[in-house]
Amino acid sequence: MQIILDPLTSPAVMALLEGHLADMYATSPPESVHALDIAKLKAPDIRFWTAWDEGELLGCVALKLHSATLGEIKSMRTAPAARGKGFGRVLLQHLEQEAKQLGITELYLETGSMDFFLPARRLYESAGFVHCGPFADYTEDPLSTYMMKNVQVAPDAAEPVRRQLLAYNAKDLAAFVRCYHTDIMVYRMPNTAPALQGITEFSQFYATERFTLMNLQAVVLSRIIVGNKVIDHERISGLTSAPYDVAVVYEVQQGLITKVWFYSAN
Repeated sequence: MQIILDPLTSPAVMALLEGHLADMYATSPPESVHALDIAKLKAPDIRFWTAWDEGELLGCVALKLHSATLGEIKSMRTAPAARGKGFGRVLLQHLEQEAKQLGITELYLETGSMDFFLPARRLYESAGFVHCGPFADYTEDPLSTYMMKNVQVAPDAAEPVRRQLLAYNAKDLAAFVRCYHTDIMVYRMPNTAPALQGITEFSQFYATERFTLMNLQAVVLSRIIVGNKVIDHERISGLTSAPYDVAVVYEVQQGLITKVWFYSAN
């Protein structure tokens, strides 16, 4: 696989971008489409890369420079025949490295909020991007999702743990689930088999077994951070007749919680 700074002259690249624009206009009204056409991708504030394998186009991605320190991901697209093979993640990692070398500290993106864009949102979340408000010239739009990542600073392992606790106490299922990786595994020790596995099962459990409890509340009594592990002593109320203590170990990778171990005091 070879990633190149592309001059936007190849028919294959033009066809890929035309397909990208067609999908955007097929899923969103014109005022909510922010994808760039080929002419705009040739602007001096745009860097555009393509990935190839033995002459076959695998995908593309662009970086728009809003300022010396703020960049935006544009035109992230994997060729239909190459989807599901991890090339999108490789392109994203390449763009992040290029952004760092250019001095970018904050990397932003806009994508759709509809189900069509769910794979894209999951990719960005797994790479450490967090949801944010509109940036640059964007405005609030229910059809848009905005995300950002500080690419110069190592991610704080405790940050997604803090966010999930706030969402847990607010019973905000969507915000809670966004803190977890799609392949999340939850263990209730001493059992060694996962009690919950995968974001679908995880989300369903908290929707039906936890967030229906009006008095549910968790308080952190102490916290230790060791590498990418966050170890909390928590007190849970509203789940049983009396509050109880539990030790919880969270494993964090690229800004998302990937594994959780619960150790009950009993």
